[in-house]
Amino acid sequence: MYHVEETIGVRYMEAGTIIRKSKEYIEKHIDEVLTVAKIAGTVGYSEYHFSRIFRQETGVSVMEYVKSEKLRRASGDIRNGAKIVDTAVKYGWESHNGFTKAFKKEFGYCPALLRAMVMSMKQLGGKNMNEGMTGRPEEHAEKQMLFEKLKERVLTLNPEEDVRNLEQIYLYACQIYQGMKRYSGDEYITHPLHTALLLADMEAEPETILAGLFCDALKKTEATMKELRKYLPEKTADLIEAKAAEEADMETDLLEQVTLLRLAERLHNMKTIEWIDEEQRKKRAAETMEIFLPLAEKTGNHEIAEELKTLAEENL
Repeated sequence: MYHVEETIGVRYMEAGTIIRKSKEYIEKHIDEVLTVAKIAGTVGYSEYHFSRIFRQETGVSVMEYVKSEKLRRASGDIRNGAKIVDTAVKYGWESHNGFTKAFKKEFGYCPALLRAMVMSMKQLGGKNMNEGMTGRPEEHAEKQMLFEKLKERVLTLNPEEDVRNLEQIYLYACQIYQGMKRYSGDEYITHPLHTALLLADMEAEPETILAGLFCDALKKTEATMKELRKYLPEKTADLIEAKAAEEADMETDLLEQVTLLRLAERLHNMKTIEWIDEEQRKKRAAETMEIFLPLAEKTGNHEIAEELKTLAEENL
């Protein structure tokens, strides 16, 4: 009986060493193409035997573990300011969309929400944020310059984007906001353009970026949902309608995109807060924090949530 227990103990230690060494190899080479054969070879076992030991000891397959580790590392990179599209390529995903689906399955929220959190904290003056974020256009830039920047960023995210359609939607946005001015004296259309640019920087979905061009159209203009649906993609129109309705009970994917839309609009409003009176400034700061705090908790940024509370106290 003693001999059997000793033998089992030795085998267990051998298995433990195999797992430890294989995990060390995976961690060291996480941004490379990893296969079961390559990992098994580093510990001197066949694919079959190594796979069996790995699942028995960890409860998951080798490649499930690799995928999870790649996503965990990718999440850290995004938290430190990396772009989603660059991060996806770095860790072996062939498309932005494929990476987004895998990320959401792993963590329960889309990577654009995490990037939005990072960008938001940087813009609001949080101390935790990396400085390597995308440069923002000058606040009082002309609308055409802002649109050219938007077009450039949309094409970077999706080279197959229909540029002509994007231009037509932009011209429609200019039409419905025509003659309106911001408190700063800038043409009002620059606010939706800045909102759309922020969404592009967050690497939101194309339909969400388009919705940014109409972020407050139902509230500030004479446009109706019936009219908007004539000119806009269905998903974009759905987002605009859902944002205006301000309903808490909506499908998860739609809620995430609406949250991004609200967040981008609030961020630009906070940037131009100097042009409004004290009462409106406090109101905007409070509304912004109402969006940020639950988002910080959802994305696991508990330290950032605490920092947000501090920022709120400074602004209120």
